[in-house]
Amino acid sequence: MITRTPRHRPAAEGGYQRGEETRAKIIEAALGLFGERGFEGASTREIAEHAGVNAPALVYYFDNKEGVYQACVEYIMTSVGAYFADAVAAAQTVLEGKPSDDELIDAFRVIQARVASYLFTTETPATWRLFMAREQAGLGPAFSAERLNERMRKPLLSVSSEIVGRLLGRPADDPETIIRLLAINGQLVSFHLTRCTALSALQWKSIDGERLQQLCALIDEQSVILLRAMVDMREANKQRRKKK
Repeated sequence: MITRTPRHRPAAEGGYQRGEETRAKIIEAALGLFGERGFEGASTREIAEHAGVNAPALVYYFDNKEGVYQACVEYIMTSVGAYFADAVAAAQTVLEGKPSDDELIDAFRVIQARVASYLFTTETPATWRLFMAREQAGLGPAFSAERLNERMRKPLLSVSSEIVGRLLGRPADDPETIIRLLAINGQLVSFHLTRCTALSALQWKSIDGERLQQLCALIDEQSVILLRAMVDMREANKQRRKKK
C-alpha cells in the first residue's frame, strides 16, 4: 500500500508557532492512545479529544489516522536518531580506516554505552515506551515497520553488525554475525523489557546510581569477553584453513 506523507503546515489563523503547538498536542495524545490501545483501538475522535482540539484540526494536519501514526513514528525516530548520531558516526569513522581489533571493540563499547544510557537514564515518557513496545513486538501497522527499520534500527544495526562481522571474520549480513550481535545486545534489552523481574531477582527498588554503574560495568565486561572470544574464533578458523 502506498501512503501519502502527512501534511506539515501551520494553522491558517495562528501562524506557524501555533500550528506547531497544535501538531505537538495531537502527537502527544496519539502516542498515549496508540500505546495503550494499538493502531486499530484508537480513533481519531478520541485522539482529538485527548489533544483538546476538534476533529477537523486533526484532519487538517494529518489527513487521517494513518497520517497521525506516521507522525508519531517520525517524532520518535527524530529524537532517538539524534541521541545515537554521534556514536554511530564515530563508529563509521573507525570502520572506514584500518582498525585494530581493540579499536573495533572500543567502538562497539561506545555504542553499547550509549544504548545503556538511553534505556536507563533518559526521561523517556511512558507513552513512548508503550508505543515502541508494540512496535518491537510487531503489533504496529505494517506501513510503519519499514520506516522504523530504515531510520532508527538500521543505522545502529548496520554499524554494529559490521564491527561484529569483522571481529568474527564473517560478512556483516551473515546469520551468525546477526545472531551473535543480537545476543550481545540482548543483555541490556532484557533488563529494560523485564525490569520488574530483574529488580525482584536482584532485590533492588530501582536501577540507578551505583546500581546502574554496576550493571553497565558488568555488561561491558561481559561484552568485551564475548567480542574477544570472536577474535579468537576467527584466528582459530584461519589456522584450520591453513592446515588444509
